[in-house]
Amino acid sequence: MRKVCKKKGIQLVSLASMFLVFGFTILIVVSALAASGADYPAKPVLFYCLSTPGSGFDTTTRAIVNALTKEKLVKVPMPIENASNATQALALSVTRYKGDPYMVSVQSISGMMRYATGATPYTHKDFTPLAGLVSTYYGVAVRMDSPYKTIGDLVKDLKEKPEKTPICGGGSDDRPFYGAMFMKAGLDITKVVYVAYSGGAETSMAIMEGSSKAAINSVDEQMPLIEGKKIRLLAVSSAKRYTNPILKDVPTLKESGIDLEWANMRYAFAGPEYPDYAKKYWLDIFAKMVKTPTWKQTLTRYNWDDSFQVEGLNDVLDKKQAVVTEVITKLGMAKKQ
Repeated sequence: MRKVCKKKGIQLVSLASMFLVFGFTILIVVSALAASGADYPAKPVLFYCLSTPGSGFDTTTRAIVNALTKEKLVKVPMPIENASNATQALALSVTRYKGDPYMVSVQSISGMMRYATGATPYTHKDFTPLAGLVSTYYGVAVRMDSPYKTIGDLVKDLKEKPEKTPICGGGSDDRPFYGAMFMKAGLDITKVVYVAYSGGAETSMAIMEGSSKAAINSVDEQMPLIEGKKIRLLAVSSAKRYTNPILKDVPTLKESGIDLEWANMRYAFAGPEYPDYAKKYWLDIFAKMVKTPTWKQTLTRYNWDDSFQVEGLNDVLDKKQAVVTEVITKLGMAKKQ
C-alpha cells in the first residue's frame, strides 16, 4: 500500500506540474501575441480631436473615420472625442495616452505655433507622428462689395494706414502665415492690426459686418460663404491655382507679387512610446485609405491636396518648425528663453 500511495503521490505531483507548465506556456503565448499585436485592434480605437466641432482638425478627423468605415478598412468602432482646448488636448495626448495603442489624433502647424510661443512645451518630437495626410492652403478673403480687387490693394492700405485697415484670422494659429506673407510683401508686421477669432465662422462674420477689412483662414473653412457668394478671395497660398470652378480665377500669392507658398499639412499622430505593432498597422491602413474612392472624393470636396507621407516626415516637421519659430520671433511672440 505504501508503494502504491507513493506512486500515486508522484503521479499527482507530476500532474500538477504539468498544469503549472501548461499555464505558464499559455501566459507566454498570450504575452507574445500581445507584444506582436497579432489581434490588434481588439477594441475601439479613439480618434481624439484636438479642437471643437467644425474646426479643420474636426473636419479632417471625421473625414478619416468616415473613409475607414465606408471602405471597411477598420473593423472596430472608432469613436471621436472633441477637446475644447487644443493646448490642453495636446498635453493629454502626450501624457494620458503615452504608450496607448488605442488613440490616434490629427495635428498641424498650429502645434508648432504653440510651441514657438511657449503655450506648450511639446513638439512633434514628444509624440509619434504617423503619416502626413492632407495639405490645406490659406485664402485672403474680403466681402463681395469690398473695394479691394487684388491683394496688392489691401497691402497698399496696410502700408499707408494700418490702423484703419484691421484684418482678422481664425485664431492665433494663423499668425505664422500672415506674418510670413506680409513680411514678403514688405510690411512692418508689428503695425498690422490683427484680431484673432476662434474659427472660420467668426472671421467671416467679422468681414461681413465690416469690423475687419479682410480675413485670413484656410480655404476649406471659407468655402460655404464663397459658394454662397458672400465673400471672395483675393489670393491663395497654394503653389498653383485651384481646379475647382469656383476658385479657378483666384490668383496665387506668387502670381500677385508676393513670393510665398504656404501649406498647412495635417498629419496623423499617436502618443509617445507607441507600440511598433500599432504603428505598423496604421501606416498600412493609411496607405490603403488614401487610394480609396471615398478619400479621393473627400479631397475634392474640401479642396485638400494629397500629402500622404511616411518616410522623411520628421524631417519635414523639423524644417516647418524652424520656419514657424522664425516668423513668431519676428512677430515678437516667441517664448522667453
